[in-house]
Amino acid sequence: MKIEEAVKQRIIKNVFLSLFIYALPILLMFFTFYFTGQRPWLKKAVKTSHISK
Repeated sequence: MKIEEAVKQRIIKNVFLSLFIYALPILLMFFTFYFTGQRPWLKKAVKTSHISK
């Protein structure tokens, strides 16, 4: 069974579009860290106090 060329091209286009949409938030996060100089993984977590009733 052979796939039509138009269907094959549409599948390939959709795969690349899906990968781009998946990777876009991660790329934007790294670009934001690069341009702002933020390094949230270097900050120490602030301990919150436990309030008992």
